[in-house]
Amino acid sequence: MDRWLSKADRATPCWFGTCCIAILCWAGAGGVPAFAGEVDLGVGFALTHESNITKTSDPRADRTEQLFAGLAYEERSAELYARLVAQVERRHFTRDTFPDDTGYFFDGTAVWTISPRQFIWSFEDVFQEVNLSLSSPDTPVNRTRTNSLSTGPEFTFNVNPANTPVVGARYGRYDVQLGGGDNERYTLYARWLHLLSAPTTLSLNLVGSRIYFAPPALYTDLSREDLFFRYEFVSPFNRQTLDAGTSRVKQYGGQGLDGRLFRYTAELALTSESALRAFLADQFSDTYSDTVVAFSIPTLPGIQGEATAAPLTGASIAAAGDVYRSQRGELAYTNRVDPFGFTLQGYVRRVDFASVPQDYDEKGGRFSVSWLFSDEAQPFAFAQYMSRHFLLSGEQDTERRIGAGVSYRLSRSLTLAAEAGQEERQSNVPLQSYVNRRAMLLLGYSTGPLYSARSRR
Repeated sequence: MDRWLSKADRATPCWFGTCCIAILCWAGAGGVPAFAGEVDLGVGFALTHESNITKTSDPRADRTEQLFAGLAYEERSAELYARLVAQVERRHFTRDTFPDDTGYFFDGTAVWTISPRQFIWSFEDVFQEVNLSLSSPDTPVNRTRTNSLSTGPEFTFNVNPANTPVVGARYGRYDVQLGGGDNERYTLYARWLHLLSAPTTLSLNLVGSRIYFAPPALYTDLSREDLFFRYEFVSPFNRQTLDAGTSRVKQYGGQGLDGRLFRYTAELALTSESALRAFLADQFSDTYSDTVVAFSIPTLPGIQGEATAAPLTGASIAAAGDVYRSQRGELAYTNRVDPFGFTLQGYVRRVDFASVPQDYDEKGGRFSVSWLFSDEAQPFAFAQYMSRHFLLSGEQDTERRIGAGVSYRLSRSLTLAAEAGQEERQSNVPLQSYVNRRAMLLLGYSTGPLYSARSRR
């Protein structure tokens, strides 16, 4: 805990500087924008029984009581776009398998338009718990707190209706409670946008970053330069983005890493009831850029790496500071024909770390179906699969999860949910295989649709 507090102390000057800059910008623009967004509050209580809560070959049953409260805020105005979700959660293990703990969650984004079509300031912050190790089961002892911050200005120059230069800067910070890898990063980017037609934009993008790791340094400070072309097509039912270029990563005092940068994202409405989403990427990335995934500014040239497309359910994130080469493909199909709806997702991924010997291949998928039985009741079911192979150690892990449940709205603000299922892990590492049967009952209260009363751990 002392170490965690010391990191917060080190972050204070950075926060103070950011706030000072924001206040000066406010003063220059003529005052603070009026906040006129929507706020929803909520509380919830969940009771969960697990037959193998430690997720080992020696089963140990326990019951978990979870009490959580939070809020959600959203504003969409000419001056400000903002949305955030914040929650605090207290967890009690009735048989003391793990110590009782308190968890926190925050996911916030804001884009302040200081001068329309000329000057904006953006802010993103994600505070959450992630796995310490992907080779171990997901239990409380294999979790740590991380915080990813990104903020900075962006300037747009309107040369003519068809050509628009853009320059911007970002300050980023990644803090992890355990495991090391804390770092600060400074990014400058420039791009030239050319409007080819109403839905089509071409751009040339140059992005430069410097990343400095906090002592004691577990990783080498590094610099990164990306140069790429972007093709973007946006229509009411079709959005496609293609990035193609090169990346150069230089480790100070170490080796240089050069490679291609490729990203393709497509969101297609096939019919009024169905949609298809695809994502392909081959690029350098890290835990920070995989974490800040909730939002991307329209003119920001993908400096968040894979954050330009949020990962499918099941794609893994672990607390690490090392840069890695990521090759990834994802596909999702959704269909809704009342009263039924289903989603089918699948992904494959290869991760090659620059320093740590944790390279792995991963593939997985998820199928979920829901039934709008009535205005109050909605049954659902899902099945999930994941296979991960660590290339250097030879470890092979396969996880399967199935479940079914029902969500019942007792009133406009009160919801009762029940779920039961089983998760199974098979591994070629001794004592790492397990079967865990799980049943959960949740009672949640929310003042509106922005906040969903559920556990976020």
